[in-house]
Amino acid sequence: MRGSVALLTLAGCLAAFGAAEASAAAATPTYELAGGWSFHGDEYRFTSKHGAVSGRSLASVRVGHCVVRKGSVVFSSYRFAATHGGSDYWKGRVALVAGKHCRRRLVTSTIKVESDLRFTESSRLPGGRRPPPSTFSRIRPPLSSSDPVIGTWLRNGAGVVVKREGRLYIGRAREGFAIANGCTVSAGSVVWRLRPLAPGRYSGTIQTFFGPPGCAPAALDPTSWQLARSNSQLVRQSTQGQAFPYTRA
Repeated sequence: MRGSVALLTLAGCLAAFGAAEASAAAATPTYELAGGWSFHGDEYRFTSKHGAVSGRSLASVRVGHCVVRKGSVVFSSYRFAATHGGSDYWKGRVALVAGKHCRRRLVTSTIKVESDLRFTESSRLPGGRRPPPSTFSRIRPPLSSSDPVIGTWLRNGAGVVVKREGRLYIGRAREGFAIANGCTVSAGSVVWRLRPLAPGRYSGTIQTFFGPPGCAPAALDPTSWQLARSNSQLVRQSTQGQAFPYTRA
């Protein structure tokens, strides 16, 4: 990891943040900050408690002659501030280590979450120096046979049964149902293919079908899903921004 003073290569000045604070903030973040993230091969786990999100190192990290031990809190008490320009902004503190005795201190920090797969972190070091932004990449959660997406999801009287199959979660039609182009999707047909994106979030495709009379399978359209209401609702979001809520059977 670069740098002999900072635990991270902390980000530079975030000029747009003042405007973000002044703008009308969304009530909730657009993207998920909790979960696993990596930076230059080092991995961190972010968890939420009482509305604040903190991140711990998943392995010991050496910075110069100092060692930040596994499980140390590196990102402390970030709280959602605003959504501006399509990105979420969180304010908290990040850990630095410095000096002969590896003294640890926390400095003010901003995280800009640009998507469920990427965020950048920025802060001002002691003395006012502002290094370039640090870019983190999402570590997708592993598949699990106990994942809350597994089950039967209902919309307009029709069910989609989601099970773990190989390296994906597969959703199959519980019964035949009609779609907008006049075709009927037969029971057992694969209609969803999902994989974990972040805690409670999934990305994948839905199956489309050609029109009558053949109604053969057509393209796989990208889409995403998000669990809501204590995992009792699953909202599918199309690339056109349409939301399709499903309730757990």
